[in-house]
Amino acid sequence: NAFISEEPTPSKLQDDVVDQLSSIGLDPKEEALMDSGYRIDAIVEVNGKTIGVEVDGPSHFIGKGKSPLARTILKRRQVPSIDGIELISVPYWEWDRLGKSQAKKQEYLQQLLGL
Repeated sequence: NAFISEEPTPSKLQDDVVDQLSSIGLDPKEEALMDSGYRIDAIVEVNGKTIGVEVDGPSHFIGKGKSPLARTILKRRQVPSIDGIELISVPYWEWDRLGKSQAKKQEYLQQLLGL
């Protein structure tokens, strides 16, 4: 399967997001391989619902802009359809804007996840 040919290597950005998910009391499963063949950066259970968290760094976007690449758009469409889970995106520019504040990062994720 072309999707799973290489071992995933989480970025520092992804590591930071996953650490913050843990710090708000969730139990993220990293690099979850879905039935669709896609890997999701982190899967969390929120109020009995499975939610995929995609940490979208610069390589997910066209140039230096905020328009997602076709493969990112496709994944965002296919995962909910095939795997039946909600998928949320943490774009790098929104995460970077939060600075080093743990509280701001945790609040951001809580809002994104409806906690």
